[in-house]
Amino acid sequence: MRFEKYDYRDGHHRYCMLSLSRTLFGDWCVERASGPIGASGGNQKRYYFASHAEAMQLFETTRDRQVKHGFVPIPVQMGLF
Repeated sequence: MRFEKYDYRDGHHRYCMLSLSRTLFGDWCVERASGPIGASGGNQKRYYFASHAEAMQLFETTRDRQVKHGFVPIPVQMGLF
């Protein structure tokens, strides 16, 4: 899931990417990457959980927090094979 935020007052354009996936060992991973668009910098964090319910709870909490701070979900289109 991708989110973007544009601050018209300061002229900052930021992004946030959230993903939920299963690891090779059967754990669940929530990955969050964020930073400015068109500039250097940013960060990436990964959180690992034993159960899908715990991972989904963090994913939904983070998603709701981003929307509350003004980020807008951007549809991401999958490429064709």
